[in-house]
Amino acid sequence: MYRPWSVTIAIASVLLTVSFGCRNTSSNTEHGGGKTEEPGTRFGIDQTCDVVRNAVRLVLTYDGVSAAFAGTAENVSDRTVPAVRVEVHLSNGTELGPTPRNDPRAGDREAVVLSTEGQSFEWWTGHAEVGAGEHGGEHGDGRGGEHAGEHSVEYS
Repeated sequence: MYRPWSVTIAIASVLLTVSFGCRNTSSNTEHGGGKTEEPGTRFGIDQTCDVVRNAVRLVLTYDGVSAAFAGTAENVSDRTVPAVRVEVHLSNGTELGPTPRNDPRAGDREAVVLSTEGQSFEWWTGHAEVGAGEHGGEHGDGRGGEHAGEHSVEYS
């Protein structure tokens, strides 16, 4: 016997499963107007981040004794990279940074230190952002916002 309601329930179940199963838990809506994804790999507390993105090599390690992330951001291109800053996102939802913007010339390496004092977390992501633009003026040093232009300039 054909039961149209059973087909409807089956389709609804599949749609709900796909909808909830494909939800990206690393995206956020802190700026409103939809989700924005923060790039990066999740690192354990004892792991080192060593990635190159937009001509900036970011090397960060968490130091539990000093309760801080420490490392370097290095321009690996043959020209100046504008408005470089670094952020770390913790598993508890806290964002550390961004660091003050700088314009490193080819080969320049800047020290990065971001305090985690008072924070408890299980994993983290870190990334360097480059350029100025899309969310200007939100916070930081006044040269644009926290996510200003992170995708606006590509270097190789």
